[in-house]
Amino acid sequence: MTAPSAAPAEEARQEGFELPAHTASVARARARLRSKLQHWGFPEELGHTAQLVISEFVTNAVLHTDTVRIRCRIHLDSERLRIEVSDEGAQNCAPQPRSATLDEVNGRGLQLVGALAQRWGVSAHGTRCGRVVWAELGMTGAL
Repeated sequence: MTAPSAAPAEEARQEGFELPAHTASVARARARLRSKLQHWGFPEELGHTAQLVISEFVTNAVLHTDTVRIRCRIHLDSERLRIEVSDEGAQNCAPQPRSATLDEVNGRGLQLVGALAQRWGVSAHGTRCGRVVWAELGMTGAL
């Protein structure tokens, strides 16, 4: 497994896009991320981890907020990939990992993100409604 060629900080790559807050947007976000990471030469194995992260974040924004639009941003430099998903929801709460029972189908996504990401968290939009959920994946060690 090889990392993309080390690029100076000034050559960091970024991409941003918006999607409607519909369940179909989960697959669209995953596809956009996959395409951009392939274009940048990001390792396929780490790309699978990144797709899981963006899927979880977009799903949570669609299902658990009252947002209309979801904004996604990816930033890649020589050390890490940062994935951000922001919503416009009016709620003033952050997503929280929970303990799902063995019978539950849902409820493990943020636990997976926590296990796979170097760091993850939630930031407020400042004066605007909504929040930004973000994760940072290192160039090695995921999956």
